Amino acid sequence: MGSPTVHLGRVFSGQAANRGLSRFSRSENGTVPLWNLRITPYNVLRVILGLILLTAAALKGHQLATEPLAERGLLTSRWFLIGVVEFELFFGLWLCCGLYARRTWEAALLCFAAFACVSLYKALSGEATCGCFGRVPVSPWYTLILDLAAVAALMCFRPPRQKTISPLPPAGEGPGVRAFASPLPFPGEGPGVRARLRWVFGLFVAAGLPGGLAMATYRPAVLEDSGDIFGDSEFVVLEPEGWVGKPFPLLKHIDIGDRLARGRWIVVLYHHDCPNCQDAVLRYEHLAQELGHCPGVTRIALVEMFPYAPPGDRVSLAGSSCSLGRLSNTKKWSLLTPTMLRVSERRVLAVCNTAENWE
Repeated sequence: MGSPTVHLGRVFSGQAANRGLSRFSRSENGTVPLWNLRITPYNVLRVILGLILLTAAALKGHQLATEPLAERGLLTSRWFLIGVVEFELFFGLWLCCGLYARRTWEAALLCFAAFACVSLYKALSGEATCGCFGRVPVSPWYTLILDLAAVAALMCFRPPRQKTISPLPPAGEGPGVRAFASPLPFPGEGPGVRARLRWVFGLFVAAGLPGGLAMATYRPAVLEDSGDIFGDSEFVVLEPEGWVGKPFPLLKHIDIGDRLARGRWIVVLYHHDCPNCQDAVLRYEHLAQELGHCPGVTRIALVEMFPYAPPGDRVSLAGSSCSLGRLSNTKKWSLLTPTMLRVSERRVLAVCNTAENWE
């Protein structure tokens, strides 16, 4: 009888196979390398995406640990954003380590597809910045492009499939022949996985726990009813809904506070670069022109919050029928703008965030 024919795969002798597997998974000194990285399009892509997530996590985490937020729903709530930061930190480390390529590829595809949906929602909602990179202002249209590019790249560059060595003839059919039924290990799926898992979880615990504690325990300064500021933070959170029926606490921090302390006023707190604020300023400017300067009529004050508009941008308000003022720049005030207040003889009568309600 002739020798058996092998139809699938390659035949390795036991010694040759051991040498080949050793070269694939072990370094020259016999130890398993921690970062078994081969230069492939997928590996380059996952490292880039991992670094993007780590950068976003660091910038958002710094913002959450050092300043307050204008929480207007789930996507802007502090606890939700803390969870996003922790996820981006963990998954960014995971991508950089190259663990379990196929499952990681699927998770990355879902992750950036979800990010694209959020960016699209914020873009269509007219948000000026997506908030993905903390204080760094980035248009949600740009982040949408980035997220869609990541999804497209992941679809184009997938992790390679595992290669297997097909079964060989039974023992005894050929001298020195050894069969392998298991697949060759790929980065993240072979020797060294446990070591990389320890690194990922170790780095996540080392950075995520103290970072999460700092984000969760941040407390801004508080404006008391008397107008005094309690706390050392440079940020002061304003909660005008709690001022109704009480003296206007911002009077001592507004440059025209003495005038606002007498008579009846509608005070509009605004930011110069806020589209909704610009609309509110125009509406109340027209209302002030209609009311004129009749005695006893409620007057309107436009109070600009820091950061102020450049000198050239304030020319449009020259000759305004409204009284123009500015909130002090000694603190960074946190307030959802525009905010309108009815004030009479120093006392706040009502608060509103929608200009149409008072027209």
